[in-house]
Formats: sequence, structure tokens, C-alpha cells
Amino acid sequence: MLLGFSMLSTFLFAQFKYDNVSYRTVYIEDLCAALKNQPGAFLLDVRSPGEYSDTSMYENLRIGRLKGAVNINISDLEKRMKELPANKQQPIFIYCSHSQRSRRCSKALSDSGYTNVFNINGGMTELNMLRNNGYPCLNEMYETANPFVTLSPESASALISANRDLFILDVRKDSAFRGMTSIEKINSMGNIKGAVNIPQDQLAASLDKIPKNKKILVIDSYGDESVIAATMLSGKGYKDLQILFNGLDNWSTEDPQHFANKTLWWATRSKYGTMSAEELGNVLDRKEDALVLDIRSKEEFTNAVKDKTYLNKGHIESAKNIPLTELKARLNEIATYKTKPVIVYGFGGSPDAFQSARLLADEGFTKVKVLTSGLFGVRWTAANIKGQSQLMKWVVDVPEESK
Repeated sequence: MLLGFSMLSTFLFAQFKYDNVSYRTVYIEDLCAALKNQPGAFLLDVRSPGEYSDTSMYENLRIGRLKGAVNINISDLEKRMKELPANKQQPIFIYCSHSQRSRRCSKALSDSGYTNVFNINGGMTELNMLRNNGYPCLNEMYETANPFVTLSPESASALISANRDLFILDVRKDSAFRGMTSIEKINSMGNIKGAVNIPQDQLAASLDKIPKNKKILVIDSYGDESVIAATMLSGKGYKDLQILFNGLDNWSTEDPQHFANKTLWWATRSKYGTMSAEELGNVLDRKEDALVLDIRSKEEFTNAVKDKTYLNKGHIESAKNIPLTELKARLNEIATYKTKPVIVYGFGGSPDAFQSARLLADEGFTKVKVLTSGLFGVRWTAANIKGQSQLMKWVVDVPEESK
């Protein structure tokens, strides 16, 4: 067995320490130029065949592909090595959906003797966020089998502003649309102004309410129901279909520093705010008097999880750990921050963080924000978003095997 592949399980969660050491990385913004500078590059898509062909059982992973890319599932890579370039000096650019699998494959190929390997940071997710936002060359590289167009929140906002006759179709359940679910994170997603709510499971029986002569923007919570809805509408003869990429979760968590019109068409009922990884970095850089509150279990906070070791990722520097299950009983420990900034986070986009924020707001804390991408998102942003590498310094006590 090749060394690179025998080590795949070893660095399964060692995400970023091999960047620009074992292989090189390229940001989405620089991809077109990088490919131009590497003539004859081999494009390798290591997602599942369903993701590659936009037929995945996970609808929100139907996000297109790069033209000319060869698809070899990460799980099949070792037995399909003969399909890779025989010349190990030939440039190979590797991507997946979020740039986790591609990093593992980049390391494996580098360990197997390939000397010109590039990981595409952020994968197809970041490409979909940027391709309609001033990077036309990315659209030239992009192709999809989907019968609709995916739009970033910024592009969707611009579409609404430019098309006052646009039909905005919200396909979430009524309880989600009204912000009355048992899941605080979903309630916090708010609404797009002027949207008409027809739940996805009622859509087929409600076609008479949806005009065929208008542009249609389909929105949901996470980008899965909208794919189902838009695909069905296409089959019924609807032509001009757009969906909000990754749903209202994406819109509500976008950094307002880079999304000036975030609240132009979007509103939320939440008594607390949200914060991006970049915003957190700014707060910490300025040494503001803010409480960073880690609501994970003590085991996660101290890297002591035994059965799910991928959760052992350290913590934000100077964070105070109070698990959600203990928060109400320990409010006295943070009472001095009732009128000061409180930043709440979990592992990733944790529903527990939103529940904690709601609890604090209900208890009279007036400046609460959720770090929407959580601990994992800070490191992911540092590794994948251009200009944000400095964020990595704020995650401390990371076990060596998780760096």
C-alpha cells in the first residue's frame, strides 16, 4: 500500500498543518490565474459521483463542478491511481465541496510522489459564493446539471433590488417561516421581505399560486428544500428559477462587513445578533472588553472527548467554558457582562449556541452575539478565505493530531 493512502485515517482530522508544506494551496479568487500559470493542469474532483453529477441524495451538495474535472471519489482514489497523470511533475488541482477531503487527498498524493499538487481552498462552496460576485472567469469554469441558478446572499439581494416583480418563494414549513419552531437557530434565520410561504411538501398542490411569467427566487433554511422545490418546478415548466445558496442560514450568518445590503431585504426577530469569524478576530485584535463564552461540554473544551475525537479542537483564547446545560444556574459568574458584549460559540454552527444566546437575552443580557460558524469555522475561515489566515492564532490548545 502506498504511504500516502495508508496514512489517510491518521490525518483524517489533521486539516491544515500540511498547507503549503506537503502541497500548495490556492484561493478561489486566484484560481483562474493559477490555472493559467500551470498549463496542462489536471483537475481532480474527489467528491462522490452523486455530488459530481448533481444527483446527490444530499440536495444541498448539488452545487455544480469545474469543467474538465475528472471525478475520483476519495474512497476510490487508491485503486484508481492509474487514471492520474503518469508524469508526477504535472500540476494537479484538487477540490471537493468544502476543502476537507481535498486536503486529505492532496497530502496523500504528495506522499505518493506527486510534486506539483494544489488544494483549492473552500472548494465548490466558496466558488458558488464568489462566482457571481465579480469573478466572471469562475462562471466560465463552472457547469451544472441543475435546472436552476444558485445565488449567493449578495447576488440574491441584488436580484431582488433589480427585479421588483420577482416572485420570492419561501418553501420552509409554516412554523419556520413564522419563527415558531422548537429550534432557536431556525427561528433566528428570519425572513426575506415580501416572500410568499408555500411549504415544499405542499408545493405540487399549490402551483396555481406561483406565476410562470416571472423570475422566481426559492429560499429555505439550509439549501436542501429549495433544490427539491426548484427541480420540481422546472419539471412543471417553470423556466427562470434561482435558489438562495445554502438558504437563509447562509444569508443570516454572512459578515455584514462584506454584505452591505444584508438587512435591506432580510429581517429577524431575534433579541441577539450574529458574528462572523472575521468579526470575532477584529474584537480580539482590538482587545475589547468582551466575554467569549464556550457552551460546549467540559470534555470538548479540554480536548477530553474519547468517542468522537474530532471534537477535540481546542478553544478560543481566553474563552470561559459554561456548558449550555449549566448556563442558567451559573449566570452569576458572568453577571458583570449584562451590558457588555458576550460572544457565544459551540463547535460549529451549533443550535446550542443559539439556544444559549436566547437564554442570555431573555435573562437581560443586552449585547449577545452568536459566533455562527463556531470554533471549527474560525479555523476553516483562516485556512480557506483569502486574507484571514491570522484568525488561526485565536484558536489555542489544539491537539497536534487536529492541527
